[in-house]
Amino acid sequence: MTVSRRAALAAGVLGGAAVMATGGASAAQAAPSGPGPNPPVAGESDSVRRLRQQLNLAAVGDRSLERDAGGRCVVVAPAGVHVLKRPLMIGGNTTLRAAGATFTSDIAVQPQTYHKDKNQHSPEPTYPDSFVSVGAVNSREATLLLNAVPDDCTGYRAAGNIRLEGGTWDPTAHFVRNATGDDRARATAAPPMNAITFEHTYDVELSGVTVRNVKWWHGVELNAVHTVTVSECRFEGWVEAPTAGLWHGEAVQLDLPTDGTTWGGVADNTPTTNVRIIDNYCGASQEYPGWGKLTGSHTGAPGAVHSDVWIERNLIENAKWDAIGPMNTSRVVIRENTIRSSWGGVYVKSISPNPNGTIDIMGNDITLTEGSTRPAVGVNATNAALPVGDVAVYANTVRGGGFSYSANVTFRREPQR
Repeated sequence: MTVSRRAALAAGVLGGAAVMATGGASAAQAAPSGPGPNPPVAGESDSVRRLRQQLNLAAVGDRSLERDAGGRCVVVAPAGVHVLKRPLMIGGNTTLRAAGATFTSDIAVQPQTYHKDKNQHSPEPTYPDSFVSVGAVNSREATLLLNAVPDDCTGYRAAGNIRLEGGTWDPTAHFVRNATGDDRARATAAPPMNAITFEHTYDVELSGVTVRNVKWWHGVELNAVHTVTVSECRFEGWVEAPTAGLWHGEAVQLDLPTDGTTWGGVADNTPTTNVRIIDNYCGASQEYPGWGKLTGSHTGAPGAVHSDVWIERNLIENAKWDAIGPMNTSRVVIRENTIRSSWGGVYVKSISPNPNGTIDIMGNDITLTEGSTRPAVGVNATNAALPVGDVAVYANTVRGGGFSYSANVTFRREPQR
């Protein structure tokens, strides 16, 4: 039985990351039909309309477009502020270069209590040949950027080989700018959203991207993604959810498509695997405090374990919970990160229904906030049926907190204490 995001939040369960593949990255891709993944959207600017047209051409490999070294069609977003009324949809074999561009949301999301599972079973919007209306959308569209995923897609079969370069992705700025009242009231006007979302795909790169002032959800969600690098990005500012634990507030979230967490395609519990989160910054913005954590997960399903995750050389400041917190994740390297003024440091945990193993935590420099009750480094097996094995913890520098290891954790070498 799957543990949905809603159930996990209600139960206060910490959750996880991935191994196992359902489908291969080499599956043939069908070309988009009709208007392409980006039909025109009523009320958007001419610059956004042209950008959508370019993304449609890239999705079908139009020969008029430049190719980069990875063989991807290159689309360049114009500089300036772009207000989106629907997500930008990016197809496979595409690079979107967005330096100098800022994307924000005027997406009207149907009311919901917390996360996107509230309206998960709402009918998908239909895209007429002429334009898309701008009424309230279901929560599958609560993101600024989403890759194109066929309805019947499973595993990692949606068209991949996607690169995003630069740009500022701020889901709340338009609402804040146009609302009245104090900061809290203006933030309330914005719906909860992700900034950037990828699902059921493979070979994804994000470089030099700035994500700012996300409300409640995630900066980058990697949901059933195989082989992804997030590097030299900045995650600045997060609006805390009032009814969920701080442990869910990941700037980079590893997820799997359950009945309650699927943006497109089939809810087949495919985990996320082969992930590199390297040389990023995660902290406060001028407007809002820091994230719950740089990276982690909070969704689990039987046999669906996120895996092969490298978290290296990141700078995390002012994290409200554990700065790095992979759950339900195996084969993890957490190395040479700097954590400053955060409530917790590095915390790895198994959650139902999966055991985890092969965890390396070394060379991290961790300074916790005075008065913190969280460990600087912790490894926790939920119970004897969910052990965490093959663990190595060494050469970390710790100020505040300490080292915490639960029962049912086994080590390949004597751990740092």
